[in-house]
Amino acid sequence: MAAFAVLVILLRKTKLSFGLPIAYLFGLLLIHIPGALVHSLPWSRLRHDTFTATGIMLTAVGALSFVGGVWIARRNKVPALQTESIPRPRFWMFCLLAGWAAVYLLIPLVRIPSLGAAVEKGAAVWMLGVILGLRTSLARGSAKALFWAAAMLIYPVLMLLLGGFLSYGAATTIICLAPLLISIRNRWRLAIGFTFTCILGFNLFLSYFQNRSVIRTAVWGGAEFSSRVDAASSILRDVRSFDPRDSRQLGFVDQRLNQNYFVGLAADRLERGRVRYLTGRSVWEGALALVPRAVWPDKPVYGGSPKIVAEMTGLKLSRTTSFGVGNVMEFFINFGVPGIVVGFLLLGWTIGRLDLSAAAAEQAGNFSKLFRCFLPAVALIQPNGSIVELCGGAAAAWVAAVGWGWAWSEWSSLWRNQTR
Repeated sequence: MAAFAVLVILLRKTKLSFGLPIAYLFGLLLIHIPGALVHSLPWSRLRHDTFTATGIMLTAVGALSFVGGVWIARRNKVPALQTESIPRPRFWMFCLLAGWAAVYLLIPLVRIPSLGAAVEKGAAVWMLGVILGLRTSLARGSAKALFWAAAMLIYPVLMLLLGGFLSYGAATTIICLAPLLISIRNRWRLAIGFTFTCILGFNLFLSYFQNRSVIRTAVWGGAEFSSRVDAASSILRDVRSFDPRDSRQLGFVDQRLNQNYFVGLAADRLERGRVRYLTGRSVWEGALALVPRAVWPDKPVYGGSPKIVAEMTGLKLSRTTSFGVGNVMEFFINFGVPGIVVGFLLLGWTIGRLDLSAAAAEQAGNFSKLFRCFLPAVALIQPNGSIVELCGGAAAAWVAAVGWGWAWSEWSSLWRNQTR
């Protein structure tokens, strides 16, 4: 938590940032800190305290290393943001509509090797439009902030109604709101808003987890849209404050927001010699992920990480639930604590550098470069993903960014010609 505070202070010094390092670290701590906190309660009867303690210790090492990497990326004198972001509503709307088109209209292309990955990662461009529109509107006290806030919520709501998942939508919301921790000037307003949002989000998560089976039964069972809406609305109907003495709620947190357990269990098995360190095996697989499947159809590397989690923990995992290896665990099972330090330093430096370059490009009006920096950085914000997903996703996002840069150039040229 201290590392998170230091990171916010570091980025607020110049304000030249999209807050992407903040989004990553918040997402990382979200799947580690709540689980550790509920285990630390004196009356907690949750199992595996030792594994959780080991996991949160290694996470702390990773968080500090990540902040160090971001600091290194920005250690040279970074020019402060000279003025507020120049309003460019046409560009914001282009990003928003282009991203929505990729998400909802180009779905059939997702099945095509390589092209599908570029479409999927390139769809994140809608978040860029929301970030710029929401940040500028709030800074100017404009009522248009309501429009951009609503635009931000469309994807999470539809993901819940169409897929039955909350985590994907929550990740996009974190990315869209993270820049506000930098742009909001009043510290008291920032602290109150951040605290309120965290409490509200946490309580909504508990309500979702309580009603998850009902929601997924309706969604996965092909129920009518009205029935899905009714099932999903139970999240709002049943929401209530977190009660630290409610053993059921503690179980929800331990089950979904305690990645420490997997980390600690894998570390214990490594120490006992039941499994061996991967010594770079998954890192090499990440390098192979950079090769497009269109070029190498039989490439033996796939996204997802249940197999490696089961291998290192010895657990039999359910097929109906996603189990990400997570960056902390994967760096550790490859090279131990040095792997965590080096891995998070590199990850922090990469996201920090891309974030800085994206902010500078937006200020200069270089939108082609903005796409090429923003989208790969967003693709790297997968604290519960695997190295394969990070490498492959970032490469696909860069390809998509080149395409969006071309599309924006063509569209803006056409618009200028029509207005003459």
